[in-house]
Amino acid sequence: MDPEFIFELKRQLVHLLLGIGIALSVYYLKPVYGNLILIPLMLAILFMLITPRIPPELNMSNHLLFHFERVRDKINSPFKGAIWYSFGIILPIAFLPIDVGSAIIAILGSGDSMSTLIGKFMGRHRIGSKSIEGFLGFFLFGLIAAAIFVPFQMAIIFAFLGAIMEFLAFMDDNFLVPVGLSVFYFITAL
Repeated sequence: MDPEFIFELKRQLVHLLLGIGIALSVYYLKPVYGNLILIPLMLAILFMLITPRIPPELNMSNHLLFHFERVRDKINSPFKGAIWYSFGIILPIAFLPIDVGSAIIAILGSGDSMSTLIGKFMGRHRIGSKSIEGFLGFFLFGLIAAAIFVPFQMAIIFAFLGAIMEFLAFMDDNFLVPVGLSVFYFITAL
């Protein structure tokens, strides 16, 4: 198999599993612990900001960088996507109803990972660096994930808006999608 495909598949499976895992954790643990569930997220952000600055021979993040970070990001901005992801999900965790916040996190985890895999390796109809197939992958998998937490009509709206935000992203989609969907929810209070 193509090494680039294997590498991207590993990255996106981690993205998918972490997204669904965090969404389920928020759904089941926030009623018990409230916003204390943000503490592990804050510790993860600190870990990602500090460890790349530790000398290479002591750096425990080398394994993560080697196996999951794109070449262009290893030196200039290690863990950039994960850091944006972590900051992006703070708003839905802290300020939205549990089901809505969990749905938004699930959309980001499943939609973004599948849009990358589908768009990069099966996308034939390109618009800039994105593809229609990737957009549809985001929508479909985001819809399935969101429907676990919220009514189907809300899942359709959130997945569609998330797919548009990811497709037109003018900044890191790991931040834009959860924050954009959270703001949309605040404005419309679906």
